[in-house]
Amino acid sequence: MLDMLKRISSEYIGVTLDTGNNVSLMEDPLEVARALAPYANSVHLKDMGVEPYEDAFMLSEVPFGEGFLDLKAIVDVIRAAKPNVNFTLEMITRDPLKIPYFTDQYWVALKDLPGRDLARMIDTVRKHPSAKLPRVEHLSREERFRIEEENNRKCLEYGGTHLGL
Repeated sequence: MLDMLKRISSEYIGVTLDTGNNVSLMEDPLEVARALAPYANSVHLKDMGVEPYEDAFMLSEVPFGEGFLDLKAIVDVIRAAKPNVNFTLEMITRDPLKIPYFTDQYWVALKDLPGRDLARMIDTVRKHPSAKLPRVEHLSREERFRIEEENNRKCLEYGGTHLGL
């Protein structure tokens, strides 16, 4: 994407920089922020939690400050490049997504992924497993809504207190 943005070089074409989606592709969120911040028209700000499982790791949005992303550094990098960019809270309370990088099927679209990226992700999962990822599919609609509201409140408080948002 970065090569394409550089080639197009248009003030009208940019990205919505998402601070967590790239984790499922073994990309470092801070590196992605550094690369794409100059092209950011908006930001989906989220923190991510990981948990090992037999085929690799589970990935989920978690309240700000409860995941492994360095949100302060990410926000600082983005603000340095685009001081007036809009940040949008993206806190999805759902069961974790499986990222099965120990399976052949995972690699169909990522044949050229550098081994260092995989090694970094394996290290991240080992060093920063989340205390708890959300498990909400079995809950009532009311209970899921209550948890979602609480997670959003935590994010907004953290964003104001620790991220200057």
